[in-house]
Amino acid sequence: MRVLESYLNGAWRSADGARTPLVNPATEEVLAEAAPARGLGEALQHARDGGGPALRALSFRQRGALLQAVAKLLHGHREELLDLSVASGGNTRGDAKFDVDGGLGVLAAYAELAETLPDAPWLVDGEAAVVVRTSKVRVQHVLQPRHGVAVHINAFNFPAWGMLGKAAVAWLAGMPVLTKPATSTSALAHRIAEIILQANVLPAGALQLLMGPAGDLLNHLGTQDVVAFTGSADTGAKIRGHRTVLEHGVRVNVEADSLNAVVLGPDVQEGSELWDLIVRDSVTELTQKAGQKCTATRRILAPTALLPGLREALADRLAEIAGRTGNPAAKAVKMGPLSTAQQLTDARAGLSALAERARIVRGDPQRAEFVEAAAGKGFFLEPILLEADPAAVLDRAASFHRVEVFGPVATLLPYDGDLAQAAAIVRLGGGSLVSTVYSDDREFVARAVAELGPQLGRLVLADEKGAGGSFSPGCVFPQALHGGPGRAGGGAELGGRTGLELYMQRTAIQGGASQLARLFGG
Repeated sequence: MRVLESYLNGAWRSADGARTPLVNPATEEVLAEAAPARGLGEALQHARDGGGPALRALSFRQRGALLQAVAKLLHGHREELLDLSVASGGNTRGDAKFDVDGGLGVLAAYAELAETLPDAPWLVDGEAAVVVRTSKVRVQHVLQPRHGVAVHINAFNFPAWGMLGKAAVAWLAGMPVLTKPATSTSALAHRIAEIILQANVLPAGALQLLMGPAGDLLNHLGTQDVVAFTGSADTGAKIRGHRTVLEHGVRVNVEADSLNAVVLGPDVQEGSELWDLIVRDSVTELTQKAGQKCTATRRILAPTALLPGLREALADRLAEIAGRTGNPAAKAVKMGPLSTAQQLTDARAGLSALAERARIVRGDPQRAEFVEAAAGKGFFLEPILLEADPAAVLDRAASFHRVEVFGPVATLLPYDGDLAQAAAIVRLGGGSLVSTVYSDDREFVARAVAELGPQLGRLVLADEKGAGGSFSPGCVFPQALHGGPGRAGGGAELGGRTGLELYMQRTAIQGGASQLARLFGG
């Protein structure tokens, strides 16, 4: 059995202790074992002493060239990575592309951004400000790389995109990375790290990989370090409240649970191109990666008059995919299993909670037979569509406003067609990564931006005119902010140049006008 080790302090390492089996979620075949690691304090210091200074010695454009080299290197291994994603993550080939190509896309986007950045060790933030009118003293804010380590703790659902997306931003900002993938699907992240490290394209210490449990990693964090975490709100809260994190004021970014919503405007017409887009997007978000996306749609708000038609259209499309759910190694399969046995257990428990105030209108949570899957094997759940009790849609305690089932599950919620009620329903989710409004009514859309915007990290607007070239709302682009308020974690990643700020320190430089002009231009 292959043992997957950590890469720490310049070498592949493992420690004594229980190893965690990594299984194919469609067959439950053991693919490898992840070994625990020790010496995490030394690994962080290795990055601070070596990888950090080496990256900071490079210009933004030189760091961008590194990103481009990593992207090109991994693209040469793309087919291997896609195959591993199918086997280790339960992904269909299309879902594997979504993860792997998404990660490569962030590398390429930030390499391109580097070409627009100055040939300087910092980024100038705005214009120099006059302190006193009668004085030549000025204040200029600048952004500089923090002198610590970017510790990336990633989720199980995107082992490639999560790893490469976070790393691209940190490397361009000038910080070394210690990345810790979720153990259950870490075989893909491990192989990516192997390819990069074997090619020696990054400065020593710029990339380290921690397999298995996090151990005492957080105990060794310092004031200049940054933690970027993707996962559950409960774990995010534990990281934020960790004694060392609080003592040293460690910067923490959390991307957590999200009850994302879509809102159909009352002007939407059945059979229109916009209607077709709504159905297509909803099905995509319900079933892509078996619904295991932080940006997947969980609540679908439709005016009461449109609800029966939408229910029927979605049920018909989901029935087609349900008939092609199974082992993703089979070409006929359109949706694979959940990633782990625990995810399946949690999803079924979540469905039981949702059923307290909603009824299942399509799907069987206990279905046991799937395409080209052995009986009793695999962590499969077919697409499930629920419909909320109309009397519960404005009840803050209703389970569909509190429970995120991380799988191919969504709930239809009727509303009266007024934006005020739709906004009130969306707000009950407590803050989301993304929501979408489908409407050609300009007044409705303008009010939606004002009312929904503060509840979200990203708001997608879709209308009839743009329906043909639209992307489903769960697509995350490097140029757009990825994060959200409240239960979504309150974090902020990506967003082009904005994303660099997570890994940089904003400093006010005070001095004479001519002195600042010589340093920063202007």
